[in-house]
Amino acid sequence: MKLNAQTEVLVDKLAIRRDVMTIGVLVRDMSGNPESVEIKLAVKFANDKETRILPLSVTDTSFDENGNYIGYAIFDYELDAVFFRSNLNAFTVTVQAYDGHGYQDVYVEGKDFNQVKDENEYACTLEQGVIHIRRKKPVKVPKNNPLLALLTFCYRAIEFVVGTLLIPLFLLDGIYVYGLGKKRRFMENTYGGSQLKRILLFAKWRYSSFIRLTMNRVTLKRTFLNVAASVMSVFFKQEYILFVSSRREDLTGNIAYVNEILQEKNAKVLFWLVPGKRKYMTYRNYWKLAYQIARSKVVVVDDFTPILNEVWAMDHRILIQLWHACGAFKTFGFTRVGKDGGPNQTSTNHRYYNYAIVSSDEIRRFYAEGFGIDVKNVKALGVPRTDDFFKESYKSEIRAKLYEQYPQLKDKKVILFAPTFRGNGAGTAHFPFDKFNVKDVLSKLGEEYMIIIKHHPFVEMKHPVDASVKDRVLDLSMESEINDLLFITDLLITDYSSVIFEASLLNIPMLFYAFDLEDYVVNRDFYYPFKNFVPGKIVRNVDQIVESIGQEDYEQEKVETFKHRFFDQLDGKSSERVADFIMNLLEEGK
Repeated sequence: MKLNAQTEVLVDKLAIRRDVMTIGVLVRDMSGNPESVEIKLAVKFANDKETRILPLSVTDTSFDENGNYIGYAIFDYELDAVFFRSNLNAFTVTVQAYDGHGYQDVYVEGKDFNQVKDENEYACTLEQGVIHIRRKKPVKVPKNNPLLALLTFCYRAIEFVVGTLLIPLFLLDGIYVYGLGKKRRFMENTYGGSQLKRILLFAKWRYSSFIRLTMNRVTLKRTFLNVAASVMSVFFKQEYILFVSSRREDLTGNIAYVNEILQEKNAKVLFWLVPGKRKYMTYRNYWKLAYQIARSKVVVVDDFTPILNEVWAMDHRILIQLWHACGAFKTFGFTRVGKDGGPNQTSTNHRYYNYAIVSSDEIRRFYAEGFGIDVKNVKALGVPRTDDFFKESYKSEIRAKLYEQYPQLKDKKVILFAPTFRGNGAGTAHFPFDKFNVKDVLSKLGEEYMIIIKHHPFVEMKHPVDASVKDRVLDLSMESEINDLLFITDLLITDYSSVIFEASLLNIPMLFYAFDLEDYVVNRDFYYPFKNFVPGKIVRNVDQIVESIGQEDYEQEKVETFKHRFFDQLDGKSSERVADFIMNLLEEGK
């Protein structure tokens, strides 16, 4: 199929074997300008209940003798993991390609398409360019049966009690195997530590095998949470809104803004704000969470919150993801399937959300893809914490506060250097400081310029600054909120940070210091072709930074279009819209 006058996309392979679907797509670009080619592909799966979008990355590229681009994308999709709340009896498969403005469906031509073999349990047909897949022998999905669920629970409870009573026998078995049996060498190779520790670990393995449950701190606490929440739900009426966060202990960010509006509406609100990893949380924290879930109908989170995964009671709650970031820039979640550091296809992370809130209609598909949920459940209501960007009194207050705290910034041209980190997460996060030598930049600029450094919180090391320019540099990486710093910023220098969305609300000129763009695309990638997406000038070295500042060449005309593209409502009322949406969900079914 012709994507445009110069680009052709062909689906040339589709095969299913043992619930794994392989899709291959060939891309040809005849522009003769390979540097401008950046192909984005995706695959849309849809049945009568759900739609799921998954990435399809180009893995092999080459060029013909005329310089025309040839790319090939191929990936194996685990069908059992595609849909979360429905079955695979009948569904459609559509390849989508980005044409520079949006994604459009690639209609398949019969001559280019290899159908599924007849001996497979799936049958494949091609109807008006769309691939239709059906299971030859439909599988019935069992409906929720309260009696069966009760019997299963009772059986597992009896299994647990009997297994607990047999612990002394498992210990004796461990002593026998280690002391008298023939598997002593096996135990020594399998379990480390002293003799007693090896025996205890062996007994733990026998116990876990008997009750069919891995015994560790996380499992025990999750079981406690499940049982407590399920039992208490019987005795409480679900009429509260619960805010849950495992990344903050104070009421800040989106949840603070929405809570303020909910309080004005006299809504019943609860909070569980406990930062940290699950295995380090106390049983008291789990008890409080179970108690609050039991009383709540709507649960709101503002980040990845794994503690709510696989909580039985959440099947009867409405879970809303009030994501902390604006726009859609770097890929995340299931969009990173198949990439280093990306999730497994079978992961259930994020997929329990009933709704997700984003800033604009255009990016709904990307959040649906990243979270692994249906695009119809992603609502473009705005980002509540951006409401302050439309309040002149608030902006003036923050400016006055910052100038009082840092008087050296007054009457200066403030450059905010705010790059993202490199690495796969908090454990490996770093930034190559040698790529931005502060002295080299300031020595070529006038005395009226000052630089504020604001690294990502994951980057723990401080940016080195030469003593000769220390009075013109402030490193506020660990101190100030980056949104507040934007109110005193004259120029933002970043690379791939999502702070560009907030900066666009203030019409701040931007430079994009993309010294490692090609590597970053391979390792992390973006939802849009970077060069056509960013609202400012791209620079590749310090000399280009200085030259652009000297000429005030920031390509700032791109900012206004960018802002309207990623924010549907520029009215400072996102908190009200989100609060009204939550209240409507709370009222439904009363």
